[in-house]
Amino acid sequence: MNPLQFFTRTAKTVPAVAVLCVAMTAMPAVAEKTTPATDKNTAVPAVPRAIPDLIPYHKFDPPTSKLFDASKLTISGDIRVRPEFRNNIGFSAGQNNTFFVQQWTRLGFHYAVSPDVTFFFQPQYSKNWGSGRNSAGGDPNSSDGTLFARQAFMLVRNFLAPDLTIKAGRQMVVWGNHRMFGHFDWNNVGWSFDGVTANYKLNASTNLQVGWLRVDETNCSGVTSGGCGRPGTATDQFTRTDGNADGDVIFVRAPMKIMGMVVEPTYIWHNGGTHRRISDTADLVLPRPSNQSRHTLGGRVVKKMPLAGARVDATLEGYYQLGDIGANETTGRDMDIEAHAFHFDAGVTLPVPMQPRLGGEINFASGDENPADDTWGGFDQLYPTNHIHFGYMDRMSWKNMKHYSVGLQVRPTKASHFEVSGHWFALNEERDHWYGAAQTAFMRSATNNTEDDLGQEIDVVYTKFFTPGNHVGWQIGGGVFFPGDFVETGAANTIADPSSETWGYTQLWINF
Repeated sequence: MNPLQFFTRTAKTVPAVAVLCVAMTAMPAVAEKTTPATDKNTAVPAVPRAIPDLIPYHKFDPPTSKLFDASKLTISGDIRVRPEFRNNIGFSAGQNNTFFVQQWTRLGFHYAVSPDVTFFFQPQYSKNWGSGRNSAGGDPNSSDGTLFARQAFMLVRNFLAPDLTIKAGRQMVVWGNHRMFGHFDWNNVGWSFDGVTANYKLNASTNLQVGWLRVDETNCSGVTSGGCGRPGTATDQFTRTDGNADGDVIFVRAPMKIMGMVVEPTYIWHNGGTHRRISDTADLVLPRPSNQSRHTLGGRVVKKMPLAGARVDATLEGYYQLGDIGANETTGRDMDIEAHAFHFDAGVTLPVPMQPRLGGEINFASGDENPADDTWGGFDQLYPTNHIHFGYMDRMSWKNMKHYSVGLQVRPTKASHFEVSGHWFALNEERDHWYGAAQTAFMRSATNNTEDDLGQEIDVVYTKFFTPGNHVGWQIGGGVFFPGDFVETGAANTIADPSSETWGYTQLWINF
């Protein structure tokens, strides 16, 4: 198009546009469409952040909002400091002794936008005393930083339908007694998840809960600026070679009350994982490989009732897992998942001074019977708070194990608590390994192992609360683990004369 043709066409077009604008001005019923949120004309430039611009971006001064009401803001907080020691780690006398101090501090900002809408943000400062951000052996639980978001979510009640509540953002997921999902607050970081969860109240005694959690995102590997789209590479931290190994958890639960019992049927699908792809049999000691698809079916039942003046409680919890682990990168074979776990505990609280409770429990979880076949039998405990299960020394997880325990709990005063417990541990499958609380191999089995006795543990813990409302607490505890025959004769790296491992701690915390 030459310049003469361009100006000729423009001259013909401008009057037509002018006439159209006049016509639209003369028809306000057609032109003046407004948004419910702003009551402003929709014929305005798009809002850059794709939501109603209730609080305009500022050019120099910080923004102010008439929407904020200080009376709707609630601030909560926690601070905990815990010195801890462990001697004869791995049962080698005089070796691997350690002492360290952990601390975390949290502030929670809860703002009720309306009775049905809540904003919550909880930053957390967490570190070991003396450790730097990038120093060797830094913050626990693979935390590379000391300040991060523990929780950051929005909660909307009556969303699209009465009694339907959704929570979107970074959040904790805690079920029952923390056996499959817990906050893991014993750890200096704890568990939290990014995703969307929903709770629908079916009736007075039954809820339907569903959720999607993104536990690993490979498409953002190496991306330092906003946005994603870059797949994982062979040089990223999990040595993946593709961008399709994201980790997702999808669950459905229906906690309900039936005949005085709490019943919690559960389905969980863990697609992908949080550790590298399986490349050989040894890699299976890591939980949640990125090339797995694991389905978990089961649930929990709890019953509490009075009996002859005492109070009896019992819990039954169990799960079956099936699915597959994708093609092995070394041998090319697929593995089917067939695993299960079982728990039962019961106790009686006596109607006497100090309210003593005597209790016992049994735990069982499958392991892999034959590492050379195409079936993997190791149970995956997902994201538990294992410190409150299987002994306080954290030497066992719900994986390839047998566990029996007895304990006594008493209340010396209204503001104190004392407990002592004993535990016996064994392997379920001798050719599989001994897995610690983190579900990784604590001690590996010899290929020809026939010994299952792992040992015994004794724990003692005392807790004292201060101030009205128990806002200040102090705790001291310790344990000793007596190694069994597996350590001396059945492990891949046996210890000729194993020594008992000892552990202890004290902690002080404040919450408000």
